[in-house]
This record gives sequence, structure tokens and C-alpha cells, in this order.
Amino acid sequence: MQKAMELLRNQDMKCYEVADMVGYNTPEYFSVCFKKHTGLSPIEFKNRL
Repeated sequence: MQKAMELLRNQDMKCYEVADMVGYNTPEYFSVCFKKHTGLSPIEFKNRL
């Protein structure tokens, strides 16, 4: 998740691209796991930056 957070912070990438880069097969599952870890969805996380 640290790598995913770093990519969302520093890159202009879509959430599905980040999910693929960190090894998740589906963006939906990545979003679920990301929210469990951070308390925010990937989009919410990006929007707060």
C-alpha cells in the first residue's frame, strides 16, 4: 500500500493503472484493500492531496 500511496501522490495515474502496477488483478479489489488500509478510497485519497 505504501507504493500505491506514493504513486497516487506523485504520479498523474488513474486508479486502475496504480492497481495494476502494485499487483492487483482488479481495480475494485484494490479499492477495497486500499480503503481498509487507509480509511479512504483511492479517489478520496487523491482528492485530498
